[in-house]
Amino acid sequence: MLRVLALLGLFLTTACATVTQGTTATIAVTTEPAGATCTVSRDGSPIAVVNPTPGTVTISRSSRDLAVRCERQGFQPAVATAPAGFQPMTMGNLLIGGLIGVAVDAASGAISTYPANVALTLPPGQFGTTEAREAWFATRRREIDQATEARIATARAACPERSRGAPTACDMEVSFIEGERAEQLRLLAEQERASPLPRT
Repeated sequence: MLRVLALLGLFLTTACATVTQGTTATIAVTTEPAGATCTVSRDGSPIAVVNPTPGTVTISRSSRDLAVRCERQGFQPAVATAPAGFQPMTMGNLLIGGLIGVAVDAASGAISTYPANVALTLPPGQFGTTEAREAWFATRRREIDQATEARIATARAACPERSRGAPTACDMEVSFIEGERAEQLRLLAEQERASPLPRT
């Protein structure tokens, strides 16, 4: 009986995600073309730099999104958001460790997760025609949609059968991926509006 109580106490005081996932995250940053300098910021403050790309950074986990800005001579800067997502394991922590375990994970940052990879494509410094600019950004939008649909298909394939319509951790993952797509498309639209017009 005492052993059972001891084990229960251990579960209640040990945060599942903190132990298994840790409080840091490693993110691979790639660009097209390679050889860019990328700054990773959180809350407006730089916290890591990749120079040159491709490269990786190891940062502390947080519930705050990351902003990644990449620059390379001869190209326009590219900006992307690495959103802080909900760690599905936290649902298990709530069941096993209760609110205490969730609170520990929240304090350590382990309740959140970042994408393992952030890829940015830098627009050319100048487009020859308006049509060329429109075609370039249309291609980027298709690439974002195709990559997102592939990730969603993978996530859904891993989902178990729903129980009484209750959402699963896989459903949360799909929602997170769709949120990433929306943010990527928003940033791409901003980039297109700011792209220099063709010379006349």
